[in-house]
Amino acid sequence: MNLEKLLTKKREFIVDKWIHSIQETYPSETAEFFRNQRNRFANPLGASISEAVGPLFDEILNENNPQNMSSFLDSIIRIRAVQDFSPSMAVAVIFLLKKVIRDEMKKDIDHGGLFEELLEFESRIDYCVLLAFDVYMKCREKIWAIKLDEFKKRPYFVEGEARCLSYMLRQEQMQGKKGTKDCCNSCGLGEVR
Repeated sequence: MNLEKLLTKKREFIVDKWIHSIQETYPSETAEFFRNQRNRFANPLGASISEAVGPLFDEILNENNPQNMSSFLDSIIRIRAVQDFSPSMAVAVIFLLKKVIRDEMKKDIDHGGLFEELLEFESRIDYCVLLAFDVYMKCREKIWAIKLDEFKKRPYFVEGEARCLSYMLRQEQMQGKKGTKDCCNSCGLGEVR
């Protein structure tokens, strides 16, 4: 029996172990919550991961359709991009599939002479990790774009011109009195125009 047939036969078990491995990357209380809470509305993060992992495994098994894979990866990686994960830890969950397969199918691989097929399958997983990193970077770029947009909306960032906060405070204190437009010397900006 070849590796793909074995993986298809053991799909449910491998997918469950992979989901469990992903959950273990979170703090213990969070991982426990993911395992015990099955309600999609009470646990949207866990549901999103669980719903994406199976189809992602199928895409890896069926020769990597990059567009389909990216959409499934987005469900997993987008969440990790806004959490306290480093970029490497955010995408490392894809590598966990290698460990699951090696641990669960070691005997089959050794006795069936499937090591060459395993290496080829693992190269598909590696490609998936590259796509995951692209997804991660797009999410982080979006976060920074939102932060920049929020920064530009702050009251001291008006009409494309940054203003010194001490100048604004003085303006507020003077309330209507005609003052100079000189900025305080503490900020080093000199005159604000």
